[in-house]
Amino acid sequence: MAWTPLPETVEVTVDTPKPKAFTLDPARTVVLVVDMQNNFCKKGNQRAFDVIEGNERLLAKARDAGATVIYSHSLRQVESPEHTVFGRPIHLIVGTWDAEIIDEIAPQPTDHVIQKWSHDIWAWPGLETLLQRKGLLGGDTTVLVTGVSAAFCVHAASLGLSNRDYHTVVALDCGAASEEMEARIYHQYLSDAYRHNIDFTLSTMVSFETQPA
Repeated sequence: MAWTPLPETVEVTVDTPKPKAFTLDPARTVVLVVDMQNNFCKKGNQRAFDVIEGNERLLAKARDAGATVIYSHSLRQVESPEHTVFGRPIHLIVGTWDAEIIDEIAPQPTDHVIQKWSHDIWAWPGLETLLQRKGLLGGDTTVLVTGVSAAFCVHAASLGLSNRDYHTVVALDCGAASEEMEARIYHQYLSDAYRHNIDFTLSTMVSFETQPA
């Protein structure tokens, strides 16, 4: 049977996730905040602005409990191939206001900041090196993922965590894209390929409790 191309348009109906409550051990939990920067949260769509409150709430809980907090910081150079080779408009340049992490959830001295130079944080060694150094390994660590865009940089981070056997929990009120893109990406996580270790929650449904050694 010969291959046939897709039609010009495809209409689909997708399920959207139902958040779950979690009580997590802070010693085995990471909050990964992806690209909550001025360019996206202060100049992007309203949904990106509206998730600031959820991030504030979740980070306060995590820091009070002593969980590990990691920020992904997306940066570019003027000479980045995105601009010079592929013609993308210049954006997220190091040292500019656009590229700064928003003041409302600015990293604290006990937090970690990992710079990345593309959508995919796993294309650079910083996150994996940090997790391994802290003994936060796949199979026994939960990572709460927040940030923007849920359909691009957060998506890349979440897939990388899932593929490395981390229990990956998407905090729905802490991450955003357009409604259509969120629904599409989250539907992928609900598939057989990912639902074994990707879950969904809200900042209001997360608590921390130290487990006995």
